Amino acid sequence: MNDFNLKRIYNTRNYIETHYNQIISIDSLENISCYSYRNLQRIFYSLFNETIGAYQTRLKIENGYKKLLYSNAPISDIALEVGFADVQSFSKTFKKHFNCSPSLARNQKELLLNDLHPQQAIFCILKPEIFFIPEITVYYLSCKTSYINPEIENLWDTILKNDFPRTNTDFFGVITDDILITEKSKCTYEACIATSVTIKNLPLKTIFGGKYASFFHEGSYETIEDTYQQIFGGWFLSNDFEFSHSPVIEKYIKNEANCDNESDYLTAIFIPLI
Repeated sequence: MNDFNLKRIYNTRNYIETHYNQIISIDSLENISCYSYRNLQRIFYSLFNETIGAYQTRLKIENGYKKLLYSNAPISDIALEVGFADVQSFSKTFKKHFNCSPSLARNQKELLLNDLHPQQAIFCILKPEIFFIPEITVYYLSCKTSYINPEIENLWDTILKNDFPRTNTDFFGVITDDILITEKSKCTYEACIATSVTIKNLPLKTIFGGKYASFFHEGSYETIEDTYQQIFGGWFLSNDFEFSHSPVIEKYIKNEANCDNESDYLTAIFIPLI
């Protein structure tokens, strides 16, 4: 039996994620978690394999990297936006973390994106819908994953053991990390459901709340990387849109719950825009 309240720990981590670029006091973390800071650190590390301080620093520097790749904001502005006192401290931490300077990382953007998401000789011309999506409250659980199926499937199995209607419920996956930036061992996936019933043993959070480009992937999840290749290696580099550092969100419109064949699956992919 776990000697901690999972919902409190998730709520604490969510608070850190939404305030990563600010000074977070020990008192605020103790008030949210209802644990002493010492006990919170112990539980946090046992669950996520990093200290609270290391986690906040990683969020700051990785979100800074996202802004370098996906926006045109000046590096000095990015440094302040992600919570560094000045561009010098941002550059020093960035180089220590990624082994290159922020300016070099930005200059290599096209090379990096094409390396991870290579353009295919022939690919569909993507024409996404772009619109504002208001915040949605969801129940969720997360897992560490390099985005391979067994870990994600096991997470969904745990979610689906809860009692809630399968109809009139929306199913989402939040891709919290960018595999170009985050170490695979630290990548996190969140399985989320939006339902009208109360699920007492699952934590709550909000997702969306901004402008998104909406793409569709048809067919098995095994081939969804092909669609991401077209988005990042093709559409993004061919357009003037700037991406936000917020997570990519998938909505599972047709899945194993309402389709007999994987070829009929339909997944919406929401890319956050500035």
